[in-house]
Amino acid sequence: MKQLKSILLAMLMAGMASQAQAGLFDDDVARQQVADLTAKVGNLQQQNQQRLEQLEASNKRMLDLVRQLDAQKEELAKLRGANEVLQFNLEEATKRQKDLYVDLDARLQLLEQAKSAAKAEAKADTKTDEPMSEEDSFNHALALVQNKKHKDATAAWSRFVTDFPDSKKMAAAQYWMGMNYAFSKNYKSANIAFNNVIDNFPEDPKAPDALLGLASVAASSGDKKASRNYLINILERYPQSEAAAKAKKALAAPN
Repeated sequence: MKQLKSILLAMLMAGMASQAQAGLFDDDVARQQVADLTAKVGNLQQQNQQRLEQLEASNKRMLDLVRQLDAQKEELAKLRGANEVLQFNLEEATKRQKDLYVDLDARLQLLEQAKSAAKAEAKADTKTDEPMSEEDSFNHALALVQNKKHKDATAAWSRFVTDFPDSKKMAAAQYWMGMNYAFSKNYKSANIAFNNVIDNFPEDPKAPDALLGLASVAASSGDKKASRNYLINILERYPQSEAAAKAKKALAAPN
């Protein structure tokens, strides 16, 4: 009986030892699994950190690139603005130079006309019975206009038209007749003379000046609408003429 108890006790002790060893084995496996999982988590955290740092670096490069592009756009806008200013200044300088040449040429022409007119008037004042040439007759009448001898100028232009009906200066003669009438405030006769230029000599250099004369007469008569229409007509028909430049200034002037 004692021997059986001893055997049973020994078997019990052996089973307990076996269970203890099994428990220790299970704890080691669990610890290893925990260690492996911890290592994986650490690796994942490290990988995530690296990726985050790479993303931040990439974002920084992107932001730097965007800033560079913005700076280049701003610089380009400044350069374009400076270029437009330079282009405008160049165009203005060219225009002023052209206007200067035109003005100088006009002054020279007026000076030559004045000299010729003075000679013609001096010749006419000799009161000889010799008929004047076409050139002298024209310059004599023009001198009378410029010297504000409007009554004598009217008679001189009438003689010119009568004596030289086929003159190449007929458009200019009609224009100056119109100017002389306008200076005398004989606006009806001035309109007739100016319209003679427009209707009969539309391609003559004096045609746009005649339209300008019509605009001036209309304005002096208080007809601002008609005056404006004449100015617009100059721009439409003779855009490159000196009269067109004067028309632009007149249209831009405040009423």
